[in-house]
Amino acid sequence: MPTLPLIILLILLSILPTNATPPRPITTPKNPPKPRATWYNTFWTDTAASVKYTNGAEGAYSVTWNGTGNFVGGKGWNPGSTTKLISWTGTFAPQGYAYLTIYGWTTNPLIEYYIIENYHPSHEPAAPPEGEVVGNLTSDGSFYSVRTKMRVNKPSIVGTATFRQIFSVREVVRSEGVVTVGNHFAAWKEVGLKTGTHNYMVVATEGNNSSGKADIVVH
Repeated sequence: MPTLPLIILLILLSILPTNATPPRPITTPKNPPKPRATWYNTFWTDTAASVKYTNGAEGAYSVTWNGTGNFVGGKGWNPGSTTKLISWTGTFAPQGYAYLTIYGWTTNPLIEYYIIENYHPSHEPAAPPEGEVVGNLTSDGSFYSVRTKMRVNKPSIVGTATFRQIFSVREVVRSEGVVTVGNHFAAWKEVGLKTGTHNYMVVATEGNNSSGKADIVVH
């Protein structure tokens, strides 16, 4: 006759599912995948411009334009930062008034700024009388002139407003490279051009009464 402990064991075995498997332990991956970068995209036109702006994957975009009117578009970050080292590759082929530029805004004060890396040789951007030369710097392999001007009752990120524009204009133009953003903000501050709280910062293409094509990848 079976003993009492054996009877209890037989009862337990009879009520357990025959295909039961022990639960798997929950583990955390040692190297979890990093989240994908979230790219900020901006595009503005005065509606007079004949322009096609196309977003690509990740930091890529392309733009073609022809004729009258003004536009600016690009990809980057919101907010921007003075600590960024901005890297990009691509092609930039304008005819006439156009920039390939690090472009952004600050608020308090409201500032529209450009670190201009390339432009059509027939048009040196922001030249007098567009902008007053107030300083210079050398950064990332080239001399830049620092220029500024006021815009009165013009479109801005807060609507129609009066605001200052600040330009760093590269002497040795290029269509790809790395920009040490902090060097420019430091040079602007040194000549008394105050900036504020960062809004967006993008690698942008701007055209005005011109034509051309750009294919850019921000890294």
